[in-house]
Amino acid sequence: MNDSHVLRLSVLDALARDHVFSAVDETLAEHAQPPRLTVRLAGDILPAPIVATLVAGLRRLREVGGSMVVVPETAAIRDALALHGLDRVFAPPLADDEDDAPAPPRRRARAGRACIAALTAFVVTLAAMTPWPVSAMESSAPLVSNDAALVLERVIERNPELTSFQGRMHVDIKLRSFPFIREHLDGTTFYKRPSNYEVVFDHLPGYARSFQKLYTDVGDPSNWAKHFVITYEGETPYQDRLDLKLRMVQRVRGMIDHETVLIDPNQFTIDQIRYDYYNGGHITMSQSFRPVGDYVLLASQTAEIQIPHVSAVASGTYDTYQTNVAVDDAVFERNN
Repeated sequence: MNDSHVLRLSVLDALARDHVFSAVDETLAEHAQPPRLTVRLAGDILPAPIVATLVAGLRRLREVGGSMVVVPETAAIRDALALHGLDRVFAPPLADDEDDAPAPPRRRARAGRACIAALTAFVVTLAAMTPWPVSAMESSAPLVSNDAALVLERVIERNPELTSFQGRMHVDIKLRSFPFIREHLDGTTFYKRPSNYEVVFDHLPGYARSFQKLYTDVGDPSNWAKHFVITYEGETPYQDRLDLKLRMVQRVRGMIDHETVLIDPNQFTIDQIRYDYYNGGHITMSQSFRPVGDYVLLASQTAEIQIPHVSAVASGTYDTYQTNVAVDDAVFERNN
């Protein structure tokens, strides 16, 4: 790999974060294609602010197809990167493989559009299914209410002791329509109270780089009332219990006719969301949770995607959670 820029950095340097931002600016200013930055990092610990700065820099580079590689110069930095799954996030880009080999233009274009459509659908569902934490120690009686606002209030309640977490996400996507592509993605998830959530993928194929960043807005239950007219539709069977059912219609019409949300009345976690589109397509996302210390966090997700010209299934798992860790706000900054 020929680097456009190399930065040697010590975590003990009081200006370390400024050096990273400056190096990213210089790398982008050189107009190399693709822009690449290598950070050779030394130190005895890996502070959270440094991690946040590196992630923010990586995001800026990836927005233009670039990359950042962090090379640990001490065993402590190497182990810290591995512990948090960041050794994969900041690894060298994968070598070009047969998927990147020249193909007949028309077939390649069709395949690319199909992949993008399927990935878009799955990313939209991921963004709408933020793993809101609930307390594993808190026992609440099931709620049956015809008041949608009350149900929603219980959904967005979160244990005040959980301020943040980070973990690993693993996603498998399979297209059941032409070109029948399979894709595996890994990433690191970051959450910080009150509603900051982001996924940074280790690697994405070129046709999916625009999905490198995920933010929640419409997918944040605390914002639902702003974007949707929400009605309570009673109870409906789900697995071995009766779930509470909400119907949500966008206040400003978009592509989706309505969404159906199923909520576990015991933990007030979101079991399922189904998106019904005006064009007849639909996406159904189901998810499960598991205890992590004193909390219940997202364990897995499955998606059935049926939209015009694209049929796909996707599944995701979440693990290696660390709760109440320092996560810098820079991780969630939007770069326009």
